[in-house]
Amino acid sequence: MGQYWMFLNIDRRERASGSLLKLGEFFGDGITNRSIALRLCRLRSLPKMPIIQPRGAESTTIEKPARSLLVLPNEILYQIIMEDIVTLEDFACFAATCHRCWDLCASILEVSIKYMVSWAGSRIICLGDYMQNDDLPTGILTEAERAELGAAVPDEYSEGRPVSLYDFAGNHYHSAVMSPDFFDITYAYIRPLERRGIEGAPLAAIRRMCKPVKATVLRNLSKKLYVRADTIDALNKELHPRFRGRKPFSLGEALVGRICWSSDPSCAMPEYCEDITRGPWAGDAFDVTSMKRFQREADFLEWVDAKDEVCEALRRYLDGC
Repeated sequence: MGQYWMFLNIDRRERASGSLLKLGEFFGDGITNRSIALRLCRLRSLPKMPIIQPRGAESTTIEKPARSLLVLPNEILYQIIMEDIVTLEDFACFAATCHRCWDLCASILEVSIKYMVSWAGSRIICLGDYMQNDDLPTGILTEAERAELGAAVPDEYSEGRPVSLYDFAGNHYHSAVMSPDFFDITYAYIRPLERRGIEGAPLAAIRRMCKPVKATVLRNLSKKLYVRADTIDALNKELHPRFRGRKPFSLGEALVGRICWSSDPSCAMPEYCEDITRGPWAGDAFDVTSMKRFQREADFLEWVDAKDEVCEALRRYLDGC
């Protein structure tokens, strides 16, 4: 029957939505790998709420009701927020009530939305169902995660075998929306806010934040390696005659070509592609951001361009696409 593969976000305990496929069936489909890379994109900052005044007015004075929450100091309001507001929808509704609440909640709201929408900074692996728990990449799981996996109870069909990470994720990880269109990803999280009545400037600010930055570099945060999008563009130009204008590779293929892992080499690709099942980046943390932002970071010179190893691997996987 062949080996089936599943994308996991270990930190978020999420698995990519969609049907399970053989590696050779999706690696070159132009959608799956790119959808995974898109989910790793960094988002923009949450804009400040504009203060709108009538034309010609020097200032706008808003009287606070004597028993309003707003008579309380920020420290008390913040304590109320952290203890009594649980869901993102409730938090966003509270923040949207006025400029003071927005400013007070903005940093938490931004972190919460980014955590829900983007996989940036998380440990990612594409796991084959023939994997063995004692053959996982070194250090991929924390001690607590290993203990949880070891304590998992096998089902009646396991024939006494311990629960694998693949099966554990299939049963206990949540399904995450995947799409080559970022609108489809954000819609799943923004739509509940619309249903709660959030509109106007607050909704516009959240929508603006949920647009990813320009995706020009893939970063392996665990190993401080990166691959530029223009490196992959140059590889596609090199291969142009063979593919008649179609671009076979993107940052998605650069990523997935290094994060697949299994204890069995079957991958529904040519034999010389079998090393793809022992990805050297499997389980590492990643993000996709803009090269401009990346170059402004203080430790930029400490990072290494991994273009040679990535392009060499993609050339070998070419016939499997």
